[in-house]
Amino acid sequence: MSKAGQFARILKNVVKFVSTLLLQVVRLILAYIPQLLRQLFKAINVRLRFSITFKTTVTYALIFSTILLILGTILTSSFGVFLLYQTNKSLEMNSQVITGLISTDGTIPDDQVKNYAVIEAIAVIIFDEQGGIIYTTDPHPPTSTAASRTRLSPTTSIDDSLHYETTAKLADSISKIEVSKPLSEEVGYLVGLIAAITFGFLLAIILTIIIGSRASRKMLRPIDNMTRTAKSISVGDLNTRLDVVDSHDELKELAETFNEMLNRIQTSFDQQNTFVSDASHELRTPLAVIQGYANLLQRWGKEDKAVLQESLDAIKSEADYMKELVDKLLFLASTDKKQQKLETAPFSLNELVDEVVKDSRIIDSQHDITGEVNGIITVEGDRTLIKQALRIFLDNSIKYTPAGGLIDINCSLSGDKAVITISDTGPGIAAEDLPYIFNRFYKADKSRTREKGGAGLGLAIASWIIEQHHGIIKVESIKNEGTKIITILPASKVQ
Repeated sequence: MSKAGQFARILKNVVKFVSTLLLQVVRLILAYIPQLLRQLFKAINVRLRFSITFKTTVTYALIFSTILLILGTILTSSFGVFLLYQTNKSLEMNSQVITGLISTDGTIPDDQVKNYAVIEAIAVIIFDEQGGIIYTTDPHPPTSTAASRTRLSPTTSIDDSLHYETTAKLADSISKIEVSKPLSEEVGYLVGLIAAITFGFLLAIILTIIIGSRASRKMLRPIDNMTRTAKSISVGDLNTRLDVVDSHDELKELAETFNEMLNRIQTSFDQQNTFVSDASHELRTPLAVIQGYANLLQRWGKEDKAVLQESLDAIKSEADYMKELVDKLLFLASTDKKQQKLETAPFSLNELVDEVVKDSRIIDSQHDITGEVNGIITVEGDRTLIKQALRIFLDNSIKYTPAGGLIDINCSLSGDKAVITISDTGPGIAAEDLPYIFNRFYKADKSRTREKGGAGLGLAIASWIIEQHHGIIKVESIKNEGTKIITILPASKVQ
């Protein structure tokens, strides 16, 4: 192969390699261009994140500018039309004067026509019947013809000047007289008006932007205060509230709503802390008892049957208490998360009350438990949960009523309401404790033992159950005389 052929082959391979390389580069660029554009737009969006004040000011400035532009256009157009109308009326009057001067004797009074044209700043051209110019006061007559101009009316046309046409008898022929006037003066008026309007509009827009920006910033200042206050609020400090003194509009309502939300959050947070603290305290005691007895058994209780039995009984009792407590905590947790479902169905409240009375008599033989139902009452709800609530009320009466005391359950109708009254002859509840007895872990008698008083969750559960059935609970209690718990539920059917 000759040297020229080898060189051509090498050149061909180089061109092929460069072409392939360039093609790969182009493919890579095309593949990454969308991603690069997205990143670029994202960066621009972050950089150009305008404030509400800026957006509000720009929006209203654009609206105001649009209104001014429309008004300016209407005003300028109206003024231009008015100038044309006035000029046309003037030319019409001038045409009548010129026609009158010519028609007196059929000749053209040259001096009179020229003097009048100079005084009125107009040009007069007279055409013969063939359209040729036979007379003009303009040393430079227009080159445009009537056909090439914009026709405004049968007698009026326009180009750089406004032309008015009429006819007159000249000698023995009818001639056309055209009176025209340059529109330079009117255009000057119109340009001056446009300049004045533009200057005024620009000044108005600038003032609108400046004043609007300050006004918007002042109106939106409460939002800045809200933002700073919201940033200063933390989980450990929920006492900060928004200042609503300077607000007298929707922002005040927003601030008050925000403060109310903080109040609810703080109340919920405090209740949660109290709940966790009380639950920890309630669980700590049985765990300590179990641990103590386990250590006792580990040291030397295995050989002593009495100690062994005592330890096992104590551990079993504490385990049962913990199981009951955990069940109640899980129930309340499910109600807080709105996961506790009601299986509603119509049922006989008479049978339920009789069932609760019989169960209580079997469990407790130390008290005189009586029950009475007036009428056949049917309610719609979750029978199991309502029975649980009544059992809680009865258990409280049994715990605090001395042996031999009376516990009475009465069920009756009052209109379309079923009224269940559970009364006892126990020690009663102090007036200062009554508003809090349905709070979780609240114990009216701080000195009561756990075996007698429980953890203080039962009434909270009963209150939730009755509320879910659209009922209410009333408590009447006199210290050292007894307590009466009145439960009112909607009756779905009365027979």
